[in-house]
Amino acid sequence: MSSIIHEKEGTKVVTIMEVQNTMASLPQVDTKVEHFFSEGVYTRVTELKAGTLAMGKRHRHSTVNILLKGVISIYVGENEPPHTVEAPFIFISEPNVKKLAYAHTDVLITNIHPTEETDLDVIEELFTIPDEEYRGKLENFEIFTKQLEGVS
Repeated sequence: MSSIIHEKEGTKVVTIMEVQNTMASLPQVDTKVEHFFSEGVYTRVTELKAGTLAMGKRHRHSTVNILLKGVISIYVGENEPPHTVEAPFIFISEPNVKKLAYAHTDVLITNIHPTEETDLDVIEELFTIPDEEYRGKLENFEIFTKQLEGVS
């Protein structure tokens, strides 16, 4: 979805970035996050309280996600409808996906990344895509596809 809002059969459809911008204007909640390190593995466990709407960062690689406790509705990418799942539940999110989740109950969710790194700032740089970088890739892709349209 390249544009922000589409009108489709009387329904307004918005992009994940539009949702993120709207969420940024709402009151923010603190979430408890625990970090675990073992040989070659970084694990992050996030606690969401019931009623929390949470958005993650885009990851550069596919990610193992484990719902340890609770019930969430989760959106894991364009062309995929949101799914409501109950713990225990394991799923893989694809690269470049910005996940959006609503906690119906108190939730514990885990993300697992392969790395020897233990500095959280470095891990974030290695595994997540800043929004500005992603938008730049989208703009370049749109320019490229427009150029291809002119090629016979």
